[in-house]
Formats: sequence, C-alpha cells, structure tokens
Amino acid sequence: MLKGLTLWNFSAGTLDPIDLSPGSFILSTCQRTMILSMNHDPLRHPEKLPPHELVSGEAAYLYLLETICGLKSKLIGENEIVGQFKEAYKLYASTTLKDNKLLTVLEKLFKDAKDIRTQYLIGISQKTYASLTRRHFQKARALHVVIVGSGMLAEDLINQLKKKVRVSICARNSERVKELAAQHKITVIPWENRHELVNESYIANTIGAQNVLFDEAFFSAWEKGLFVDLGSPSVISTKLGVSEGVIRLQDIFDEGAVVETQKEQQITLAREAMITITHKRKSLLEAKLTAREAVVPPQIATDVRYI
Repeated sequence: MLKGLTLWNFSAGTLDPIDLSPGSFILSTCQRTMILSMNHDPLRHPEKLPPHELVSGEAAYLYLLETICGLKSKLIGENEIVGQFKEAYKLYASTTLKDNKLLTVLEKLFKDAKDIRTQYLIGISQKTYASLTRRHFQKARALHVVIVGSGMLAEDLINQLKKKVRVSICARNSERVKELAAQHKITVIPWENRHELVNESYIANTIGAQNVLFDEAFFSAWEKGLFVDLGSPSVISTKLGVSEGVIRLQDIFDEGAVVETQKEQQITLAREAMITITHKRKSLLEAKLTAREAVVPPQIATDVRYI
C-alpha cells in the first residue's frame, strides 16, 4: 500500500492550496505545506510549482514519521506538529472525497509516531513555539496580550496565556474569532480596527503571508513593549530586533535548538527505529491488502476511484 503514497513538501506560503485536485490531503503550518496522495497526482498545474521536495513509497512514510515526530522542525522534537496533523486528518476524514487507503496510512502513521516518541524522544523538547512565547511575555510581566490570527498556533497561544494574563484576539476570519472568543472567554479587537494595535504593548502575531501587515510606520508609532512574530513568511517589516522588543520566529528556533549530546544520541536512535518501523509497516500493509483482495469479490475489491 505504501507503494502508491506520494508526498510533496513546500515551504510555507509558497503553494496555493486552491489549485489542488479533490481528494488530496493537505497540511499547512508555519514551516511547511505538505500534500499527500495515493496513486494519483493532486497538482493541477505541476509545471508551475514552486521549489519543493518530492518523495514516494517507503521514503514518503519515513519522511512523514520524521516530520510528525518533530525531527524535521527547526525546533527539534516540538510537539505542536502532532496536533496540526490530527486537525488536518479530522478535516480530511470528514470530506466525501477522502481516500480510504490514505486514511489507513495516516492512522498507522499516528500509531508509529506515538511509539517512536514514547520510546526514544521523551524529554527531547517539552518546549513549543507557544510555550516559549509565553515565557517571553511572563519575563516582560505582560498583563494583556493581543494575539493576531485565528489558526491553530493562535489557539495554542491562547491556551498558554489565558491563565496568566488577559488575552485579546484580532483576526480576519470573524466566524473563527467569535468561536475562539466564546470558547476561551477572551475579548475581540475587530480586524478593521487593527490599526489600534499600535497602542498595545504586548502582541503575538501568528499570521504568515507574503504581504506586510506591520510596517516600519506601525513600529514607529507602536507603544513599545514586546512583539513576537511567529508568522512564516513574516508579515512584519522593521529594523527593530530582540533588544528593542521585537522577537522573530528564527529567534524562537534558535532558543529551542537541541545541542546536548545526550539528546542528539536519542535522535539518532529514533531515526534508526523509524527506518525499521517503516519497513515493518510496509510489509504489514501489503499483507493486509493481499488478504483483503483474496476474500473480497473482484467487483467490490476494485471499486476504488481516484479523483
């Protein structure tokens, strides 16, 4: 079954997901956009693609294992990627155009990744982008933080901050903002009033886009405090840096880097285990498929369409 698995990996913000054919699985994070398919090409215009990695079969499954275990993240061992994968899985599983074979592969991936994390990666990194950001706001003694954006990272920040400080949210997706505000009991700053953020001392941006949302004019008028930009691509344009209270995603990556020898050894063992478990998973899935085809009538066994 793994033979038909294909994975495209793009840098964040470089691929337009609207240009994908139905039935494709997509995961978009602040670091990457990943597209998965089984036995079909999900990309409508492959000749116009931005730079990317393309892997298939066992190599694709191994790549996914390393990704979901946080070994392909700049913050090694981070666990936010697990939640992002699961949310993308739930969305995909709810669609009418889902591929059941791809769903099976993803379900096995979650199990194998959990085993790898439990056996080899405990203690590698309890730090996440959200927790590191929370620590910076605590150090600055912030009493009120405005979160810009309404995606998964924004919600992670809400969960990290709401017990310690007052939280507000400002984002374009009004329905999602209402949902988050009601669920977490936080206040809303309407997107059309985002220019008022210059009066806020503590801001965490989670939006990544090609256009600039916070330019030099904004930072010149900004009520100086702490601005953490977790967007990728970055939507800020300023010469201000850490010493002036502006922390970028790369600063967070650098802070959470794994350098200890013991952790590097754990990661080496984890990678070796991933290779072994990928070979095993391929054999198990092939055996399961062969057994199913042996007992299911041909007209049912072949009733699979790829759109």
